[in-house]
Amino acid sequence: MPDPRARAFKIADRFYGGVMNTAEIDEFLRGPDARWLIKIATITEDGWPSVVPVWYQWTGEVFYAVGRKRSAWVHNLMREPRCAVCIEELEPVPPAGANRKILAQCTAEIVEGPAVAEGSRWAPIAAEMASRYMSDVGVARIDGSAGWERYLVKMTPRDSKLTTWQGIDWHARYFEPGQRPDLQATELSGGEPG
Repeated sequence: MPDPRARAFKIADRFYGGVMNTAEIDEFLRGPDARWLIKIATITEDGWPSVVPVWYQWTGEVFYAVGRKRSAWVHNLMREPRCAVCIEELEPVPPAGANRKILAQCTAEIVEGPAVAEGSRWAPIAAEMASRYMSDVGVARIDGSAGWERYLVKMTPRDSKLTTWQGIDWHARYFEPGQRPDLQATELSGGEPG
């Protein structure tokens, strides 16, 4: 059953925006064109925020990322497992200009590592990501570095919550009363304007 909040607002054939439903989230994060990078925000040892873009895998419940033995972001998560993630579409997709994005606060867990590929849990995940991002070239690169130690990091969204948006406009909650009666009417009626 579709999420009633997951509707896009269309007014005079112009796409404005809306939250993504479960199928749209799955397609965005795991579909054949899901080559976005996950940006992971961590806290450094001296208390400063740090953001790193990396490949990811989404299971439908958690994100996985594979970090090198000396990756600062992995060591930041060892010290402080709370992090935030962002996955965004690089360019709006015509004709609607969806400009999709997903945000989450997560708790990270170092599942294994540092470990080489043989017998590891990270190797199959890295191979899937390499195939999705770079096809056969990516898989060959993973195979060629199988002896290099890596970490497998699992990031679980807090309270299983993802914040999603697709569109080129603001959500109706950001407007003062009367600024966008078209969106306010849509929100109040639970559907699209007539």
